[in-house]
Amino acid sequence: MNSDTTSRRNLLKAAGMAGIASLLPGLALADGRKGRPNRKRVLRFAHFTDCHVNRYGADAHWLAKALEQVNDLKDRPAMILFGGDMIFEGNSVDAQAMRDQWSEFRGVLKNSNAVPVQYCLGNHDIWGWSNRAVSPNEPLYGKRWALDTLQMENANYSFDRAGWHFVVLDSVSRFRMGYIGKLGPEQLEWLGQDLGTHREKPTLVMSHIPLLSACSAFFGPSERPFGWSVPGALMHMDSRHIKDMFNQNKQVKVAISGHIHLVERVDYNGVSYLCDGAVCGNWWRGPFQETPPGYALIDLYDDGTWHRDYNKYGWQPAA
Repeated sequence: MNSDTTSRRNLLKAAGMAGIASLLPGLALADGRKGRPNRKRVLRFAHFTDCHVNRYGADAHWLAKALEQVNDLKDRPAMILFGGDMIFEGNSVDAQAMRDQWSEFRGVLKNSNAVPVQYCLGNHDIWGWSNRAVSPNEPLYGKRWALDTLQMENANYSFDRAGWHFVVLDSVSRFRMGYIGKLGPEQLEWLGQDLGTHREKPTLVMSHIPLLSACSAFFGPSERPFGWSVPGALMHMDSRHIKDMFNQNKQVKVAISGHIHLVERVDYNGVSYLCDGAVCGNWWRGPFQETPPGYALIDLYDDGTWHRDYNKYGWQPAA
């Protein structure tokens, strides 16, 4: 049984059991670790997404607090997966602002984290796509700046850890002066080949933009006179193709994402699609809708099951 919970002690004191669903909807109160005495946990990792570290203010301070909390855990995770949007904004800024933001982020990692990390690029990590003053001929234009800074060979890649296979997707595609969630033909082909050659291992897929989501409809005003309308920038435009590919590769157990700053879980056709809340919450202004600033701890087991806890780290507004 797969499951997820959240750090609820303070929330329960404030709201009581009856009110918890309204605070963090979609998180099961049951703990799936019970009732499976023979399974063995093989890996624990933390999922930090949407940190949005700026070049000024308290952003770096609070990311440091979250990382220090994870590093100080008695049951410390073996790695941290950063789910994208490490910096506040790259698309519309000049080179100096881009440089300063990455300097802040890297400084926090250097000073406050000793856990191995892996990265996934987000839309805010890309330089110049929305800024006509930045030339596409710049050597670090687009995703190149983030890739070089994070020492990534490619934006999409895979690796194995503790008997599980991990697939990291590049889910941000250029669309006019902005972006949409889409892999594109080459990456779809790569994904199919990668999954096809790793069928013997349970697989976790990480993207920045959700592959399949319900709460993407709640990110902004999506109601229209004719019904709901969810932009392609909030959920993958090629979700149908991807879910069909997962259906052909039953080893895919869970897909994690961020981007919409909300905690949710969608189970479809044997795959659990988990979106985690943002480290920055509402862009460093507190909770975003019902989801407080936080990060996830995810346990993976030898039988292909998993468990998620979503945790707050103590963010407080400026005095």
